[in-house]
Amino acid sequence: MKYLLLLSFIFLFSRVSIGQIVYKDNGTKTDSVELRSLYIESIQVLDSINGTGLKIERLDIIEIGNDKYLLPNGAMSVYKWRNNKWLNLYKGANRGFNYGNHAFTHKGKIYCWGGYGFWHSHGMVIVFQEDLGEWELLPFTSDLEFMYGWQTKTGLHGFNNLKSIDLNIDDQHIRETTGHFLMEIPVIEPLHWNSLDFENYYYFYEKAAILIDKRTGESFESKLTPFRAYEKNGKGMFRIFGDSATYFKGDMDHRFDLSVRDEIKFLTKVSIVPKKSNPWLLIVSLFAIASLFSLVILHRQKRKINLNTTIETPINWNNKYLDALLLQIGTTLTADELDTILEIIDVVPAETQRFKRSNCIKDINRLYRSRHAQDLIIRKQDVEDGRKYVYQIGEV
Repeated sequence: MKYLLLLSFIFLFSRVSIGQIVYKDNGTKTDSVELRSLYIESIQVLDSINGTGLKIERLDIIEIGNDKYLLPNGAMSVYKWRNNKWLNLYKGANRGFNYGNHAFTHKGKIYCWGGYGFWHSHGMVIVFQEDLGEWELLPFTSDLEFMYGWQTKTGLHGFNNLKSIDLNIDDQHIRETTGHFLMEIPVIEPLHWNSLDFENYYYFYEKAAILIDKRTGESFESKLTPFRAYEKNGKGMFRIFGDSATYFKGDMDHRFDLSVRDEIKFLTKVSIVPKKSNPWLLIVSLFAIASLFSLVILHRQKRKINLNTTIETPINWNNKYLDALLLQIGTTLTADELDTILEIIDVVPAETQRFKRSNCIKDINRLYRSRHAQDLIIRKQDVEDGRKYVYQIGEV
């Protein structure tokens, strides 16, 4: 499947101008006539949104089959290419939830990963439901912090200065891995604007230019800016094909060709060295373990002495919706029925309602799990309508 990615190179390699376009071509190269049409219409969308006061630094175009979609980064809008024009499919009102996200497709759906919004950075993944014209949060990513990274066959590979993960969209789980993270590079600006995903390399800029070979994990860095020939060329389009880039100026005529192989000579190979263990930390840890073991022994002895008089202290549920949901155990609720119980049925827009629902479910399941070692609310796909989800209350 042909996959197009339209990014802003100014935040990939410089932070001077805005609105540059990058076209990642994984299939047959698009002809110059279609390139020009895509570029002109995309710039019109960019100028229109920037005119409202929301400054868009990057655009993403993603192709699913024969359909192309335009995502102005951070605006939440999703445009579909129809009759050489962009038609907006997004029906919501929210903007800025994931300013600086990484957009991608997976098995015929559009996803956005991470970014900055609601006064904090995050690594949450949302999926666009085209038939509804709305975005939906993947609940298993609701606690994920911001990470850099690239798309994989099953989802995403992410890393920051603390850890590295594989995020599996198909199985909806996150597994911590080793490698592909730079412990000495802090995440200063939680934005994917300054990153670029080539076929075999991943590039991002965070105080220094970092280039990672995705095949081997080898890392390279430079205080200089690679691809510097393109820093101040203004609005234009970059065609990314494999590990090479071709730049078209605003008139779509002038061209420069450059490859990662050419640019890698400007970077220096770096070693990722794990932090050295602290002997004092080991001593303190052993002491803490010994103290905990002693407390466990004392607790068991005390429990034996008071076995006949001990009364279990009730858990403070601390959630006014829990009692109502306990009456629904064994039933399956629609989203509207659950929202009515959670008192968010009238919350608008839909993205905010889904966000509140996800947080309520997480809090309720945490409390219920403390007593019963299992979740109370289980989200499942509706067997009658695969586009929707239902909520099973308790084990059936």
